[in-house]
Amino acid sequence: MSEHVITKESIRDALEKLGISRGDCVVMHSNLQSLARPRCLARLPNCGADALIDAFLDLLGPEGILCVPTFTKTFANPISGPYGEIFDPDTTPSRVGSITNAVLKRKQRARSLHPTHSWAAIGRDAAAFVEGHERASTFGRNSVCGRMYDWDSKIVWFGTTGTTNTSTHFAEDWLDLPNMTSETALVKDGGGFRKVTVYRCPSGPRDFYKDGCKLDGLMAKWGIQTTGKAHEATVAVMRHRVFMNHLLRAMIEDPCLLLADGEDDAYHLQFYRINVEHMNRHRARLGGPDGILKSLCCALP
Repeated sequence: MSEHVITKESIRDALEKLGISRGDCVVMHSNLQSLARPRCLARLPNCGADALIDAFLDLLGPEGILCVPTFTKTFANPISGPYGEIFDPDTTPSRVGSITNAVLKRKQRARSLHPTHSWAAIGRDAAAFVEGHERASTFGRNSVCGRMYDWDSKIVWFGTTGTTNTSTHFAEDWLDLPNMTSETALVKDGGGFRKVTVYRCPSGPRDFYKDGCKLDGLMAKWGIQTTGKAHEATVAVMRHRVFMNHLLRAMIEDPCLLLADGEDDAYHLQFYRINVEHMNRHRARLGGPDGILKSLCCALP
């Protein structure tokens, strides 16, 4: 596709060829700069962010849902994660890209109330989709993160790779791995703020934060993605439930899959033994991988 004919319709056509269809629930990770060269994006309203969002919404229809991460810099301690802001669902910006902030500006969007890892959604059932996140752990099975699985959503990497696939952390949360930590965040309270505890945070490094990681090799083996192009952007699509089933089974067998290997990685050394011991107890108590998946209310293939 020529970069000078970027429109809502041209992006919509590309997405449709990749299997996105009316009524789908889509969870998108995005990089707007991948769509075209800067000089081309500069000629578009809002640098093309609105055209991309409108392409999804037009294709999904009113019964579909478009959901994006809207994570924030609201940790109380800089050691815990991005910090410096106080979470207010109406005003606190996303730290994960211009498209996510463009979604936040839409009047019809609904935003979950998790103080560090909120999600925003647009669609007829968007409010129900994101409801209750503040009462759950960061990627809790009983939150918007679990509904991505239960509602059979599709994960879309628009110009990104697996390094942005937050769903990978869902498996760590759902399996209650010891390397997930409790941290403190700041939430708006009247004219000031209060501190709240955030459970099962993805503190520390991960192997999948870089391309060519162990998980990339498994993804290639699983063959669960459909890949194509939308103008200059590489776009990958896969079903959330299929991905999570594969990932959960892999992590039940190797609970250190997401940790970097190597004796010089202190984080790996800290959690390698206790992650393995934790999963061994899970397997013994619940009867192996199928028993663990059933305990998580996962749909066995």
